[in-house]
Amino acid sequence: MGHITPAQMPPSTRPTSRSIAGLGLPEKWAMILPYAPFYIGVVVSLLELFLVPRSEPRVRFHAAQGLSLYVAILIVQTLFGVVEAVTDSGIGGTLFGLVSTIFLFVSMARVWKGKPHHIAPLAEPTEWFNEKIQPRTKS
Repeated sequence: MGHITPAQMPPSTRPTSRSIAGLGLPEKWAMILPYAPFYIGVVVSLLELFLVPRSEPRVRFHAAQGLSLYVAILIVQTLFGVVEAVTDSGIGGTLFGLVSTIFLFVSMARVWKGKPHHIAPLAEPTEWFNEKIQPRTKS
């Protein structure tokens, strides 16, 4: 269908500095920015999925996985918010926020170094985002 699955990704290929079609950014930045913390990654992921053609499967994979990761983080943060409202204790949400921010930085570092970075529980939503968000076509 034109999208890449984790099994099709090269096992350990360091991102290059070649320019990515649709963005004009070097590949290495296009692949790590979807994991940027503080919701920067959400914006970048969406932009990349809408702008990057399917001929750039590695970039689209990381954009879709970054978006999936953020959706999962938002769901868990919402659950911790409900728990905080009921129990009047926000320690769980605070700890989760810290751990998720650290995980985002670790994700960026892994991709930058060219290490495989596939978050297995997010495989289905990653594939769904990659498949459903169509890149714009040039007129």
